[in-house]
Amino acid sequence: MKNKFPSQFQAVADDVKSPRLMELQNRLDELQRNGMTAVTIRTILFQKMLDAYQVPSDHFLRDSETPNRIDDPSLLSSLKKLGFSKKPQHQIH
Repeated sequence: MKNKFPSQFQAVADDVKSPRLMELQNRLDELQRNGMTAVTIRTILFQKMLDAYQVPSDHFLRDSETPNRIDDPSLLSSLKKLGFSKKPQHQIH
């Protein structure tokens, strides 16, 4: 297991051959080949999740340590308790 590269493992999803999933996997592979670590990617995804929940840029959550699991339901309930909600997907400007 130690000698296998992460790119040798396939994603687990309903449709592994889905064009959108394959494109995303290719982009992530390219980022990692260019030196970005999985920890950095997780941190970016956490910040994007805070964006989706409309957390202001100066809020203490932005400076907090990235949780081990950004899909943890308690994290989402904490955001809701703090008064944050997801942006509507189709905003009209």
